[in-house]
Amino acid sequence: MGIHRNPLSGETYESLGREIMESYIANLSSHQEDRKLMLHNWHISEEDSGAEEYKLGHGIVTGHQRLSDSVRMHTSDVRGIEIDEVEGELILTTRNSVYHCPLSDCNFDRQDQYPGIIPEYEKLKQTYKDTVVRPSVEPGKVLLVLSNFCEYYFHSLCYVPAGSENGVPLSYKASPHIGMFQDSFLIRTDGWKIDLRYFPHYQNVEFYGESTDGCPWYIENTGDAVLFAKTSVGTIRLAPGERKEVQRENTEENPPMLPRGDLYPAGIIK
Repeated sequence: MGIHRNPLSGETYESLGREIMESYIANLSSHQEDRKLMLHNWHISEEDSGAEEYKLGHGIVTGHQRLSDSVRMHTSDVRGIEIDEVEGELILTTRNSVYHCPLSDCNFDRQDQYPGIIPEYEKLKQTYKDTVVRPSVEPGKVLLVLSNFCEYYFHSLCYVPAGSENGVPLSYKASPHIGMFQDSFLIRTDGWKIDLRYFPHYQNVEFYGESTDGCPWYIENTGDAVLFAKTSVGTIRLAPGERKEVQRENTEENPPMLPRGDLYPAGIIK
């Protein structure tokens, strides 16, 4: 949970922990009932233990009962593979679970190592590779895209400086900074015109750097779960598919108590 207690306020760890759990139930888990179990940026490998051959699905999971969204994992032994082109999904069945894998989100570079696993793989590759469209924004504005199906919640950044001759978004670098106690995520464009930094927590991010070249900036949630962004102007709630400008008018009047622990605790993931 990453509880930070102010001893002068008289708060107890018990009361703070209860507030965080109640906040999760009220604000963050209301979407759970209708969610699919999904793998994103996925591929299927063929493994050989020496005694037998088996297949594993790999990817970033969402909608899992025991794993947090945005965790990269592999499945147990794959029992069935089915293509549903109407839904644009590959359906991967294991002994206990059914995973929905968007065809447009296949990691084709990795799947190329195991092309025979997926029926009509070359046809699907020609149809779906590089078909994901990244969200964009008008020149002179900055758009940060977050999603619960991306590692560290980072999906993409779009910034075209006002008056740009070619209208091409600036290239950027995005990478985690692995700290001893708390990881953070850094996004910066060439020349450091844009420099955004945040701590990723469970279903929320906390910004500690917001340099946007003097331009207004927006945050968009392309995932399927509510995300909160703690910014310099306040806490912004982003429903799935929602985009909001980072300004005080878009902040929560009574923000919920949100977890502040590390998204990928060192003792569990790393």
